[in-house]
Amino acid sequence: MQVLKAVVPLFKLRTVALLVVVALVSAIAAGLGKSWDIPSLAILTIAGALACAGSGALNHYLDRDIDPIQVRTSRRPLPAGQVRPEVAMLLGISMIALSLGLSWQLNRIVPLFIGLGALTYVVIYTCWLKRRSTQNIVIGGLAGSWAAMAGWFTISHEISPFPILLAMIVFLWTPVHFWSFALAHLPDYKRSALPMLPVKVGEKKAAQQIFIYAGLSVVVSGVLLFVGPLRAIYQVSWLILSGLFIVSNLRLLKQSSSGRAWSNFKLSGIYLLGLFVAIGVDIVLR
Repeated sequence: MQVLKAVVPLFKLRTVALLVVVALVSAIAAGLGKSWDIPSLAILTIAGALACAGSGALNHYLDRDIDPIQVRTSRRPLPAGQVRPEVAMLLGISMIALSLGLSWQLNRIVPLFIGLGALTYVVIYTCWLKRRSTQNIVIGGLAGSWAAMAGWFTISHEISPFPILLAMIVFLWTPVHFWSFALAHLPDYKRSALPMLPVKVGEKKAAQQIFIYAGLSVVVSGVLLFVGPLRAIYQVSWLILSGLFIVSNLRLLKQSSSGRAWSNFKLSGIYLLGLFVAIGVDIVLR
């Protein structure tokens, strides 16, 4: 039990849960809420969760040199000495490999997108851009976007703008979410010398960029009303969630404090989860 308690934080289960929801909602949309291929959805859920959790473990392994420097990460399993680095590495690689093997049973497209998600997060974001570019999280946001594509092609082989728009929502949402988090923990990021946007351009300019991405995310999520099979449930949810999201980002724009940034970070998670749950419910009940 003690070993399990030490290992579980490696997997970033909140991120796992959010991306599994993204993938499942996309799959439900592909079948218009009527094609309930339970075995395929179960494989998608397990494979997606394994890939995301494995990527999280590799992120812990690759960041083991900077995690002790930051207050918020200093108690993670590796810097705290609860888990050996090679264990995290082996777990991460094994889980991603198992994920690809499982998803191969669905078709040849799903493991491609799942693999792209892991590759984007582990190699492109963590290994390459995180320590080199202020745009690290923008490009890294593609990691979550691939979940929408994997979900869609689990059920459908038709090319449609709908999953692309779902992927774009996640992509545009990611900078809002993580730059808000970086603003809330600015001293930690300065201490580790990571080139996160708020560190390099300051709080005010970072808040401006956050607001731009929030606006773009709201616009793209609104486009779904015109190209997708969505009706009243999503319309009402979109209006409420988008209104709250824009107001929160406006407040951050006016006062770029750590408290406002933390509130915006939390609300952004509710916004994305709420949008995708609304999409799923709308399609199922249509």
